[in-house]
Amino acid sequence: MNRIAKFPVALAISLGAVLLWQSAFAADPETVPMKPWGKPSLQGNWDFRTVTPFQRPAAFADREFLSAEEVAEYEAAVRDARAAREAQEFDGEHDQGDLDAGYNSFYLDQGTTMTTTMRTSQLIYPPDGRMPAMTERGRETAAHFRALQARSPHGPEDRNLFDRCILGFNAGPPMRSGAYNNFITLVQTEDYIVIQTEMVNDHRIIPTNGGEALPENMRLWKGDSRGEWDGDTFVVTTSNFTHLSRFSGTGENMVLTERFTRLDENRLEYEYTVDDPEMYEDRFTAVVEMQLTDADLFEYACHEANYAMPLMLSGARKQEAAGIEDDTWLPSWSR
Repeated sequence: MNRIAKFPVALAISLGAVLLWQSAFAADPETVPMKPWGKPSLQGNWDFRTVTPFQRPAAFADREFLSAEEVAEYEAAVRDARAAREAQEFDGEHDQGDLDAGYNSFYLDQGTTMTTTMRTSQLIYPPDGRMPAMTERGRETAAHFRALQARSPHGPEDRNLFDRCILGFNAGPPMRSGAYNNFITLVQTEDYIVIQTEMVNDHRIIPTNGGEALPENMRLWKGDSRGEWDGDTFVVTTSNFTHLSRFSGTGENMVLTERFTRLDENRLEYEYTVDDPEMYEDRFTAVVEMQLTDADLFEYACHEANYAMPLMLSGARKQEAAGIEDDTWLPSWSR
């Protein structure tokens, strides 16, 4: 058992610790860069890597925050667990997980620190830090797409949008820290804000005055995003997704609300709420702090020229011709 699994569970966080967190990590208006037209500057390259879990681990039970000492211990446990995996010698045996994601730590860039909020999860609603239950429709739809992924593909439409390099797996919207390429660039004018994610080089051009929403029957991979300022927070509302966009099992009628708040010189708070009563019994909200970085965004070519897709499909046809039944098309993380 690794150190993360054995992480001690404290009984409570004192009121004094919470007050300390509020004073140490709240926004500092005096250090927020401003644009000439009077709005906070969101512009820059932002890093959203974090080892803060998306959902609250059972070890943290009903605790929303950790102490500084507990954060340090958790981060050390992450580093130790990674080092232990790297030190393992290959014994000649492999399993499906090795074939699904043949990356060692050299290729992964998941960060080494929790967010400065010291939260136990990125999810802040529901209050338990866990995803809400899916509706019956949500479960049925998830099972349908899982079956498509599990079968030998009849065509490219049987593979998900990540396999097809149409959307990046952490690019969203909304954006969520993943295995690598956890960087975005924000370019800001008075009338528009552009969000470019490094993963698959996705971008959105969002008007700052709301603009006119698209008609109901116009559906986009990344939805139709409309922004406006709520005081010093830039709020983006996105709808008109396709039925294939499916962030965490959502459907085409998901409404996404993102909030960008510049906290100080180096931090940008990114909060998003997913509302999809057709697929989930309740909405859910997550928050993570992005860190300003001097690192540049690079081209993410995915499978350049889409070589992987014809290889997958030709392999499937050869299996059919040979009468081979293959149950390894569904990745191990989806089982």
